[in-house]
This record gives sequence, C-alpha cells and structure tokens, in this order.
Amino acid sequence: MKNLKTLLCLMLCLLLTPSLVCAEEAAIATVNGESISYEDYNAIESAYIYQYQLAGVDMTDPTYYAYVQDLALTYVIQQCLVKQDMKAQDCYAFTQEEETWCAEQGKAAWEQALADVGEMLRESLGLVEDEDVASYALSYAEALGVNEQTYVDEYRTQLALVKYYDWLLGGAGVSDEEVQAAYEARVAAGEALYANDAAAFEEAIYAGSEVWYMPAGYRRVLQILLVVEGETEEERLANAAAQVAQINALLEAGESFQSLIPLYGSDANFNDEAFYQTGYSVHRDSVMWEDAFVAAAFAPEMVAPGCWSQPFASTLGVHILYYLEDVPGGPVELTEDMHDMLASVIYEERASEAMAQRLDVLAAEADVVIY
Repeated sequence: MKNLKTLLCLMLCLLLTPSLVCAEEAAIATVNGESISYEDYNAIESAYIYQYQLAGVDMTDPTYYAYVQDLALTYVIQQCLVKQDMKAQDCYAFTQEEETWCAEQGKAAWEQALADVGEMLRESLGLVEDEDVASYALSYAEALGVNEQTYVDEYRTQLALVKYYDWLLGGAGVSDEEVQAAYEARVAAGEALYANDAAAFEEAIYAGSEVWYMPAGYRRVLQILLVVEGETEEERLANAAAQVAQINALLEAGESFQSLIPLYGSDANFNDEAFYQTGYSVHRDSVMWEDAFVAAAFAPEMVAPGCWSQPFASTLGVHILYYLEDVPGGPVELTEDMHDMLASVIYEERASEAMAQRLDVLAAEADVVIY
C-alpha cells in the first residue's frame, strides 16, 4: 500500500502540476537578483535522472550524476533568463481577448486534470462507480498548492512565449516558397534513403522519424483474426477449420470481406471504422510483420485487389488476409495539413536557433550567483 500511495502521489504531481521556474522558496541560485528554488531545480534534476536511467545510464556513478546536476542547473537558469527577457519585451501584455482565452483554456485544462486524477483514483484504489472522487482529486490538488489559476497562468506563459518567438524572429513568418523548398529537399533525401529499401523505410517509421518518400511495392491488406486454442500452428489451424470454411463459403457466395470482419474477427484495430480504408501496409521486404503475414499478403492467390488468402497461423491465432489495394510509391503528398505542419517545423527550428543565440547574449550579461 505504501508503494501504491507513493506512485499515486507521483502521478498526481505529473497530472496536476505545470512547470515552475523562478520561485521564491529556499534558493539554489539567483539570476539577476531573482531566486531559483531548490524545489524547482530538484524537479528538473529528477526528470533528467529518470531519462538517463531509462537509457541504461548508471546514475550512481558520481561523474554521470555531476553531469546531470550541471544540466539541470543550466536548464533552470536559462529558463529564468528567458522568463525575465519575456517580461522585458512586454510579452505578457495581453489584450482582453487574450486574457479571456487564457482563462477559458486554463479552466478547461484544470477541470480535465481533476477528472483524470479522479478516474485514476477510482481505478487504482478500486473505488465504486458512484463514489465521489472529485472531492478527493480536489484535496490532492489543494495539498500540492495547485488550483485553476495555476493552469490559467500556464496558458498565459505559453501565449507569452508565442509573442516572444515572434519578437525573436522580427515578426517574420514562413513563406509558401520556403515550405515548398523544404518539402522538395525532404522528398529528395527520402528518395535517396528509401526508394530501394523498404526495411529502412519501416525502421524510420517505427523510430518516429519524418518520412517524405514511400517505396513502391506496398499493398494494403485487411484481416480476419480468429482467436483459437492450440499449442502448435497445426492445432490452431485445425481448431479454426470450421470457421474458415464458413468464411470461405460466405465470400464465395458474394459476401464482402469487410462485412465479415466484425462477425468473425478479433483484431481491435477494426473497431475504428477508418481502419477499413487503410488496413495494414505490407511490402515483400517488410520487416515489421511476421514472415507468415508477409508471405500471405503476397501469396499466389493474391493476384489482384478483392482476393483473399489461405488461412495461416501465428502466435495470435489464425489469419485470413484480404487484398484491399496497391499503395502508390513516391513522394508523400503535400496536403494543406502537411504544408501547415512543415511551416510550423521550419518556424520552430528558426525560433530555437534564435532562442539559443539570445540565451548566449543573456547569459553573458547576467548576474548569476550559485549557492
């Protein structure tokens, strides 16, 4: 129970407490006369330690620990310098409309945080459905010193940061020509990397990297996944034989594969109607799927869209695949949404560079005292 309470408190802090800088408690440093509390420094240090431990770094090593301490202290000092500079540039001078927006967004975020914490308490502590968890969540928030105004202030800080970026960049936006040039450069780089290497393409997707070029040779497939008992693949296939025969008979009689998925299938992805339009993208050289899945997607009977495969077994059960369509290879289309996303990426890259340059200036001029 003690460990559960500790975990709950940690999760509540993460859910309810926005980032804090330049507080006025016991100071670990001052920046131009403004204090940075040990509590704020310790929160950043703990976050760094957690990240490095996840990466397998031995944080009991004094050298690594000293490095993390330096990172954390540098971070909180820089955050304080930026906040001071934002005030100096009048980034917190909001219109009434902006103040109203911050108040509305902060109120909504506060209410959602309380609801999330309440639901977490209900699930973690096994509370009954009709038990009042809102009061518990509010009590935790009060104990942490967090309230609705905390969230409103966080939105004010975020809006001020937008104004600060605008000031750093002199109000310059990103033109359509710049977006097009960046798009073409990304497409060219993607083509060089992935045009003939589906494995590298899939590894990049899995790693969350930007991918602007898709190799040719992909096809979309749907599946009916039958969950059956059996220690071996042969046993699972045998136990699914009756269902497979029913499915084949219905398909031969003209029933659509899509209509049979909710009747026989157990793949949760198909609970989303949109997934019926996309399915799974598979290439002959795919590395994301089991060999049997790839083999079935490109089996001899899968000659054209509309065909379905012979059943095959995996650790999940027995699968029947359906050839939905081919996926054209080539550049990812620059849709309006992609255009806006790329413009945002370019803007953020420029803002980050400008911020780094500004921090050099602020740090050189700052009066920093570390206790």
